[in-house]
Amino acid sequence: MTNTPQKYINCLIVEDEPLSQEVLESYINNCHELKLCGICKDAMQANSILHNENIDLIFLDINMPIINGIEWLKSLDQNSEVIFTTAYPEYAVEGFDLNALDYLLKPFSFDRFLKSINKFTATKKHTKTTQSDTSKTIWVKSNKKSYPIKLSELIYIESDGDYLKLYLNDKPIIIHETLKHFISKLPNKVFMKIHRSFVINITKVEYLEGNQVCLASKLIPVAASYREEFYQAIEKNEQV
Repeated sequence: MTNTPQKYINCLIVEDEPLSQEVLESYINNCHELKLCGICKDAMQANSILHNENIDLIFLDINMPIINGIEWLKSLDQNSEVIFTTAYPEYAVEGFDLNALDYLLKPFSFDRFLKSINKFTATKKHTKTTQSDTSKTIWVKSNKKSYPIKLSELIYIESDGDYLKLYLNDKPIIIHETLKHFISKLPNKVFMKIHRSFVINITKVEYLEGNQVCLASKLIPVAASYREEFYQAIEKNEQV
């Protein structure tokens, strides 16, 4: 197989059951935006294809010979999205813990298959938007000097009255501005207000602990009025 331009969503089937292979192949061939790059009966064959192809989406069975799908996914060091396909619902939680995009329980319909593809497409659009938003630079004034701030380096903002502390990758900058006015300059898909005194870059979250979020080794509280929207945003941002 040779590398092809990324006009399509390049797919790989990793599945040892012939009937399941046929179903997935048929579904993929009925979606014009999908391109099937290979069908593998085990993880060893899949490794060879991943080494030579740019695979966007893997349809991965769990019960396979040599090594099961979950253990193989843990060993992978690549950016392909994974949709698990299996007859065993008890694996679902572990699959999502590994950041699998979706979980198709056999036998699944073409409509259910399309929902997974739509989820993949929506995730990629969100990723491109986020990358575009954070590539911008804004200028701020501090101590009579003007500084360029790359939004990709802005971790979080802390408000103290009419002053803001901007926490960056290298050092904080204090500016004389209200949080409400400053937020209007930021892309709202990336920067979120989670407390009356804090706005965070959701792509910089290190971990969640109870009703707190950690960024740059600092725990910041998530106020009750912002929690639902925040957790929805975090869920959407998992594939960014």
